[in-house]
Amino acid sequence: MELKDLSASHREMLFKSLSEQQSGDSDWDQVFALMRRGQQAAERAELDDLAEQFASGQELVIDELKKGGQFFDWELQFMQLGMATGGLSFIYDRLAAHYRLLDAFLGELRRQLWLPLVLMLAVIAGAPLLGYIAGDFTLYEALGNVLLALVPGVILVCAVPLSLTAYRSGWVPAKVRALVFRLPGIGPMLSRYQTFHFLSHLNLCIAAGFTLPQALKQSARRMPATPMQSRFLAVHRAVQGGEKLSLALQNSRILDGVTVPSMEQGATAQDAQLALTRAVYEECVEQAAFWSRAMPWLLLALLPYVALINVLSL
Repeated sequence: MELKDLSASHREMLFKSLSEQQSGDSDWDQVFALMRRGQQAAERAELDDLAEQFASGQELVIDELKKGGQFFDWELQFMQLGMATGGLSFIYDRLAAHYRLLDAFLGELRRQLWLPLVLMLAVIAGAPLLGYIAGDFTLYEALGNVLLALVPGVILVCAVPLSLTAYRSGWVPAKVRALVFRLPGIGPMLSRYQTFHFLSHLNLCIAAGFTLPQALKQSARRMPATPMQSRFLAVHRAVQGGEKLSLALQNSRILDGVTVPSMEQGATAQDAQLALTRAVYEECVEQAAFWSRAMPWLLLALLPYVALINVLSL
């Protein structure tokens, strides 16, 4: 089994261990930061060959990690940005936090599933049983209704884990993956979470000394291939064309629904950006908590189907 097949809790421990081994003052952070500074100096001096050599050093590390089969492509993109900015330890911390949130979401989802599942099973078995006791159904009709009512549940039990595995592994076509971001409720939550990572990338790039257009471009390029990536690239193009960042973010609608925090007098642009990133993350956590409680109750949408099966048997 490859490391990328581990559960969310195991991957959290993996990145937490990597972060502990690579503190902010580690040699590797310094090496990658120096490589980035060397590349920037070579670019300013118009020494394209030398700049390419510095860039290829990071690519070589990523290629070797990719061959190992331990990381997903999107994780490697995040790590490559960490190498380019000299902040790899921060990327490890963020990936560990991602899997901690995912593990908490799935755990709460499983806990909340029991009550609606018990109610559904009670209705599935109870309605035919009452019909049999009342003499409306024969024993075989009652058992047949139970089996027919269980079909959607069995399909869900099989389809949901397989779909999640296929989506996570990149087997799902891009057009189908894009549809996930259009699902009511879940789509906006995923979009908001993508925005959090984009803003976190942007903070890291600016702290590393990138110009704003460079930071926006690199932040967008290192995001997973989702429908949101085109919006992030649109923000980069707008700012590169002379538009203010705040206006570009507003026009891209990636902050729709986010309560922008008010800043105290004397706060810097960096303070505002960090506060905005925290606000987006807190919104993501609230939405994840809500849907982990709400999604199991969607099982009750099968009740009309169960009722129809029993009515048609009368």
